[in-house]
Amino acid sequence: MENKPLLQIDRAKIRKHWGKTDSEVEECISNLKKWIKTQDFPEMPTDHMIEVFLTNCKYKMDQTKINIQCFYSIRQTIPEVYDDSNPKLPEMKEAWKMGGYLPLPKLTPDLYRICMLRINSETKGFNATRYFANAMNIYEVKVCEDLVLGEICIMDYSELQWSHLLYFSPFLLRKMIFIMENVAKSRVKQIHVIRTPSYVNILINIAKKFMKKKMADRIQIHKSIEELYKYVPQELMPADYGGKQPSINEMIGNLIDLFFNTK
Repeated sequence: MENKPLLQIDRAKIRKHWGKTDSEVEECISNLKKWIKTQDFPEMPTDHMIEVFLTNCKYKMDQTKINIQCFYSIRQTIPEVYDDSNPKLPEMKEAWKMGGYLPLPKLTPDLYRICMLRINSETKGFNATRYFANAMNIYEVKVCEDLVLGEICIMDYSELQWSHLLYFSPFLLRKMIFIMENVAKSRVKQIHVIRTPSYVNILINIAKKFMKKKMADRIQIHKSIEELYKYVPQELMPADYGGKQPSINEMIGNLIDLFFNTK
């Protein structure tokens, strides 16, 4: 039995947004596959994956080639994030206890994906590199399944402990922002930080130093969930945030099933 997709997409509307017909998209994909065959990549990406790279790069072919190259070369460029990060490893299953990066199932009306980032309160055994590696595993699920115009990121760091900050070195934050801007190229529209203790500002201010100004200026800090709903439709949020979608734990369970119960 084929697994039910985790993420809702609307391919026709995405293509219409970029002014592309089905035949034009197929031609772009075909041309890129010919180019990929001349490269030393470990696989031939699926047509869907190639379309994700195309939309990431607004259908600019040269930029799309660079995006694909980065996607496959980053494992050698930043090996500490990707080495021993196979999602089927027991230690990566344990990584979910640290928190994680979670794309929500339904698209916004303007075809953006809401993605949540959380850190759980437990600091014993916390490993920032593995936390980020888990996020990149989820990003690879998105490359295989998702198709959007961009992302709206919601960071819930209400459980962040002061001691967590010791694990987030500027060196590691810089590498993760590099991945976000050059590999994920997720065209982040908004970044919302909710329910955060005051010392989270330290982490945010360090991260901003490595971000492009355009990205840093999109960060908004909210004192309440109600403030967030001025920007994000409440019904698209998880049930434990007052929305109508499955709970965070249920969605995480679906991802763990995907990684551990499929061949």
